Amino acid sequence: MNLLYAPLLREHGYALPMIGTLSGLFAVFQLISRVPSGAAYRAETSTRQRLGWLVAYALSTSGFYFVGGEPIAVVLLTMVHGYAFGAISTLNLAVIIDLTGGKRAGATMGWYTAALSAGYAAGAFLGGLLGDSVGIPIAIAILGAIPLLGVPLALGTPAYEGVPRSEEHGPGLRGLFRAHLRLDPRVWLAFLIVLYINVLSDAVDIFFPLYGLSIGVPLAASGVFKGLKSGAATFIRFVSAGILRYVDHRAVNVWGVALFAISTVLIPVVGATPLLAGLFLVAGLCRGILRVTSAASIAELRAEGQDVGVASGVYNAGLDIGAIAGPALGGVLGAAFGLGPMFQIVACASVALYFAAVSLTRAGRKTLVVRGRPAG
Repeated sequence: MNLLYAPLLREHGYALPMIGTLSGLFAVFQLISRVPSGAAYRAETSTRQRLGWLVAYALSTSGFYFVGGEPIAVVLLTMVHGYAFGAISTLNLAVIIDLTGGKRAGATMGWYTAALSAGYAAGAFLGGLLGDSVGIPIAIAILGAIPLLGVPLALGTPAYEGVPRSEEHGPGLRGLFRAHLRLDPRVWLAFLIVLYINVLSDAVDIFFPLYGLSIGVPLAASGVFKGLKSGAATFIRFVSAGILRYVDHRAVNVWGVALFAISTVLIPVVGATPLLAGLFLVAGLCRGILRVTSAASIAELRAEGQDVGVASGVYNAGLDIGAIAGPALGGVLGAAFGLGPMFQIVACASVALYFAAVSLTRAGRKTLVVRGRPAG
């Protein structure tokens, strides 16, 4: 959808700022879904919840084919699509952590996030191919049926037990607010990391197809680049457990954040050359390893006997806020300065804000390690 959504709206005459705003609306409703989905998560009801949202996700994707560019329908489908995706991903993270008991967090989250990345890679290749061959609206209609493949998988989830809910924060919205305030600091560091990577990823993923067309890169080639990025992210997640045995995860975070920004800044510098593929590969490796280190910190909480429903919601909310800010900033800055300079501005501002935020607290400054081996 990241590959095809902007070109679809452009076909219907939407301007760049509106494309950015509507793309951000996906993430707005993903974000809205996080708190209620995380708070409502229970082991005994998770299958029923996931089934409902899988069906809603499929229908709201294929629906873009039937409504054309009618603004109200586009907005409504975007809202449902975003909410359904947010609910599914929040529930899935909590389910996989409870299924494994939070054990071997690095390896478990490596495989789990690799599955996500593999889906993005396959979707990018298939989306670009279908978009060029049968047209963007038909491609979206076909791809919308894929989420239904998850229905038998959800039904086949083995029985498991979650952590009993603690009532120490009190009932209602006030108690839920206190629960968020008292979250383990590792959750907030994970939140910052995924916020950062999604600002960059979504700004590039949404607008690179349009930038590519302006410099002579066809839509299918943009799909290949996006697929290479997701493929690299998938590969690094599979081998991440081995890497983290020898390298301090804090050093991985620092270098991953820095290299991700550099690869984005260089996109307009290299232009329409094979070097673009290399930049997307680097971005994919950085995004992949950062998703593993951040998700593993959430899984570790379950191994310590903590409930992960609210933590999953907060963690995934970081992805959503980044996905809101990335397209929105990209659309405004792209219209003002051009898409090439936009990539550079967003990258420089994001990396500066990330390190500034981490440096504000003593606990955050302890994570700024540029080399070292893991303890133990």
